[in-house]
Amino acid sequence: MHRTMSSAIIGFEALRANPLRSALSTLGVVIGVASLVAILALGDGLERFTRGQLGETTDIQMVTILPQMIELTAGGVSVRRTDIPILTQRDRDSLAAATDGRADVTLALGGSVYVTTPDDTTRHAAIVTATLPGGERFIDMRLLAGRLLRADDAARPGAVITAAMARALGDATDSALIGRRIEVIGRAYEVVGVVAGASAPARAYIPLDSTAVTRLGDSGRQAPMAILKAHRVEDVERVRADAERWLTRRFGAINGRFTVSSSGSRVNQAERGILVFKLVLGSITGIAILVGGIGIMNVLLASVAERTREIGVRKAVGARAGDIMVQFLAESVAISGAGSLVGVLLGLSGAFGITAAIRALAKAPIFAAFTWSSPLFAMLVAVLVGVAFGTYPARRAARLSPIDAIRHE
Repeated sequence: MHRTMSSAIIGFEALRANPLRSALSTLGVVIGVASLVAILALGDGLERFTRGQLGETTDIQMVTILPQMIELTAGGVSVRRTDIPILTQRDRDSLAAATDGRADVTLALGGSVYVTTPDDTTRHAAIVTATLPGGERFIDMRLLAGRLLRADDAARPGAVITAAMARALGDATDSALIGRRIEVIGRAYEVVGVVAGASAPARAYIPLDSTAVTRLGDSGRQAPMAILKAHRVEDVERVRADAERWLTRRFGAINGRFTVSSSGSRVNQAERGILVFKLVLGSITGIAILVGGIGIMNVLLASVAERTREIGVRKAVGARAGDIMVQFLAESVAISGAGSLVGVLLGLSGAFGITAAIRALAKAPIFAAFTWSSPLFAMLVAVLVGVAFGTYPARRAARLSPIDAIRHE
C-alpha cells in the first residue's frame, strides 16, 4: 500500500513539474466534459420543452372513455341503448386513484346550443362544454380576464367564455362581460372568466352537474365522457390499461358499452423521436470524450518517451512494474479529474448561456435542465476514459527493461 501511494505521489509531482504540458493535456478533457455536460443539459431541457409542447398543443397524451349510446344487434340493426352508463364525480375520483398518479382525470360533455343575454333576445350559436374544475389541463384555456372554473361555480352557477363568445355578445373588451349573466341551455350563468379563442366557433365552459347532463345530454342522447391526460408520453398505454381495468371492475364487461381510445401510433412515434434524439446527442458527446481520451494517451506516451531513463533508474533500485503503472495511471486520472471539474463548470455555463440566447432570439421557453446526475456522470466518464486511455502508456512504461531504459538517450 505504501509503495502504491508513493508511486501515485510521484505521478502527481511529475504533473506539477511540467505545468504547461499538464495544462495542454487537460484541455482535451475539459473540452470533452464541457461538451458532454452542455449537451446533457441542453438535451434534457429540449426534451422537457418537447414534452411540454406535445402535452399542450396535441392530444397525444389523452385517453378518452366514451359511453356508447347505440347498440348493434345480432341482425345488424342499430338500437339506442336503454342502460347507458353515466359517469359521475365519484367515478372520476375513483378512476384518478386507479391510475396511481400517472394521469389527471376529468369529465366532459359538449353540445351545440344557443346563448343569449337577459337584455338581448338575439340567439348566438356556441359550442358549450360542461366540465369539472381543472379543465384547463385538458383544454387549451389561456386566461385573458377573470378566472377559471372553481368547485363553487356549480352552485352560482358560473361560466367561462372565449373571446369569440364575448365579441358575439357585443362586448369589445375581454373583461366587459365579467360578472354579467348569460343564458345557456335555459339556465342563467354568471360569467367569471374569458379565455383565448378569438375566432369562431364561439365557446362557453360551464360546470358539469345534473342540470348540464340532462340538458346538454339531450334527454339521454349523450353522456359525459372521461378524459385522462397522462403526465408522460411513455405512460399513455399504461394509463389506458389502468382505465380499462377500472371500467371492468366498475361496470363489468365493457365491450359495446364503452369506447376507450388513445393515439397509440402517435405515442409510439413520439417515443421513437425522443429516443433517436437522445442517441444522436449521446453519439456526439461520445466523440468529444473520445477526443479527450486520445489527447491523454498521446501526452502520456510522450511522457514515457521523455522519462525512459527515470523509469529505468526506478526499476533498477527496486520499483516493480505495478509501481510504474500506478505512477502513470495516477497522472492520467489526475488529468481527467482536473479536466472534468473545469469542464463541468464550462459546460453548465455554456448550456445556460445558449438557452438564454435562444429565449432572447426565438422567444421560445427553452431552459437548460440541471440535475446532479449529469455532472456526476460526466466526471465519472472522464475518469474512466482517463484510466482506459492511460492504461496502454502505463503498461508500456512498466514493461521497459531497466538496462535498456537507463541506456536510452
